[in-house]
Amino acid sequence: MVNDQEQYASFFVRVWQEPREREEEQAELRGAIEHVQSGQKRYFKDSETLTTFINEVLQKWNVTGTERRYIA
Repeated sequence: MVNDQEQYASFFVRVWQEPREREEEQAELRGAIEHVQSGQKRYFKDSETLTTFINEVLQKWNVTGTERRYIA
């Protein structure tokens, strides 16, 4: 259960391009995401890993990334 002071989740996302070993290779993107409140961090090579991590954090609030909740 989330206390009343934790009504938001902040994420710090960094994305960078890995250096290529050979000129003909396609550049690869890498990234890291950190949940600011807990300090949990995950490295990723694709957007699926990124969104999975966000959804795992949001599940603690019984909210998924596919649901939309509006607060008036």
